[in-house]
Amino acid sequence: MNLKAINIIEAMERWVPNDLVDSWDNTGFQIGDPNREIEKILIALDLDELVLNWAISDGYQMIITHHPIIYRPLTSLAITNHTSSTIHKAIKNDLVVYNAHSNLDLVPGGVNDRLANILGVRNTIPLSPISKLDNLGRELGYGRIGEIDELSFIEFINLIKEKLNVSELLVYGDTSKTISRVAVCGGSGGSFVLDAFNKGADIYITGDIKYHDSQLGYELGLTLVDAGHYNTEKVVLPAIKEYLESELGNQLKIEVLMESHVPRYIY
Repeated sequence: MNLKAINIIEAMERWVPNDLVDSWDNTGFQIGDPNREIEKILIALDLDELVLNWAISDGYQMIITHHPIIYRPLTSLAITNHTSSTIHKAIKNDLVVYNAHSNLDLVPGGVNDRLANILGVRNTIPLSPISKLDNLGRELGYGRIGEIDELSFIEFINLIKEKLNVSELLVYGDTSKTISRVAVCGGSGGSFVLDAFNKGADIYITGDIKYHDSQLGYELGLTLVDAGHYNTEKVVLPAIKEYLESELGNQLKIEVLMESHVPRYIY
């Protein structure tokens, strides 16, 4: 018997429960029929036109993303912008769309654990706790901070490039220090610069570092690395596949799209 969308959603929410969705966030089951039978799932960071067309052309019935397609309240579904056009096309093609966003940032094994593990950061604790525990009594929070075997700055920068498969990084601050205590936060983590400093980080890796974030880091003596929003979150996509396969066995075909479809050029 084929699984239904609701079976897959219930499996996901055993890992990323709805009660962990932050107040600023809007995520979860967003489009489609909960009773739709599912054989193929496509996993991507975002639902954009290329991801949607891929799913339609290859016969996927469900798309799971990290970022929600419906983030702010909609006042109309008239096909006048990218979001409403994407939603209309997904509904027309009977697709189910589910997202796990802030809850996937917080949970063990989610975005930030995955990022820390890939970079070899161990003995981690949340960078910015939220005063909640998971069902095993573990503290939850945004970001992670922990230790690595001491490396020179250049050695650690090269490790980040290798592990995240990026050719360039934006670095703010002291580039002469040795690195042993590392803070990370997938996505836009500029608001946690002070947390990283207060917890004794030598370096803080995140994405979307703004001008005043970089100033604050410099004044505190904390080196900041902007590895990009996409590059610091894409690491969780294989984890979603691994989790669903462990929960649901081989009942589904699951594919992960690791590429960003936003053109980026250097001149």
